[in-house]
Amino acid sequence: MRHLSPDGTSYRLEGQTQLPTVVLCHGVGLDLNAWNAQVDVLSHQFQILRYDMLGHGETPRQPNVRGIRDFSDQLFNLLAYLELESVSLIGHSMGGVIAQYFAFQHPTLLEKLVLMNTVYQRTPAELAGVHTRLALTENKGLSPIADAAIDRWFKPSFIENNPSTIAKIRHRLVSNDLDGYLDAYRIFVSADDDIGDRLKQVTCPTLVIAGGLDPGSTPQIAHRMISDLPNSAVIIFEQLGHLAPIEDPDQINMALLSFLTSSSSGV
Repeated sequence: MRHLSPDGTSYRLEGQTQLPTVVLCHGVGLDLNAWNAQVDVLSHQFQILRYDMLGHGETPRQPNVRGIRDFSDQLFNLLAYLELESVSLIGHSMGGVIAQYFAFQHPTLLEKLVLMNTVYQRTPAELAGVHTRLALTENKGLSPIADAAIDRWFKPSFIENNPSTIAKIRHRLVSNDLDGYLDAYRIFVSADDDIGDRLKQVTCPTLVIAGGLDPGSTPQIAHRMISDLPNSAVIIFEQLGHLAPIEDPDQINMALLSFLTSSSSGV
């Protein structure tokens, strides 16, 4: 069952309240349902908070959204409203960028951090593709970018063998509020400037996950992140693409559970 926070954030809080809390933050164009396969498994050992980022799902677009800090503040306000003072945070794609900013902005709130299929200190060549996709969306709307995203996010065999899943994801993409999507995507394009090399300040145990077939959030970027994170490890799933949590939830869930249930203060 979805709830709304006082500032309009749509969220679900699932599992037993006495369990440690894990927060799930989705990527651009998706919504909290992107984590369905993770909630089914993680909720046995954790209380799960997932939410729709600004301008996505059932969270309306907000005026005057200018940078990644606005998305980090959304999460902070939600945690404050729910009186959650210690959580582990998992961010996918843009959700991973939000998680990076949140981690150095609010270090005392985090037990552990997972950065999944996300980006950091992109080179001009790595940024070229997102600039192209932003221009395409600004000029043509959501339908062309949805088709391009499906082809980029999944390998052909997954698309062919999972038509129902692909149809749901495409419907989610084209159903977005265009202005809300563009707000988020413009910030995703420019977020590296706001984050800089601040992962060097993040000291909580951090797991970085990437897919070997992900053309945008590459293994090279994942290794770039762990080189700046003082307490981190990386897992590369060589045969997975960008939406690894959906493409192979069993592998992803096993990695998440292993990391989140480890009693070690280090990675």
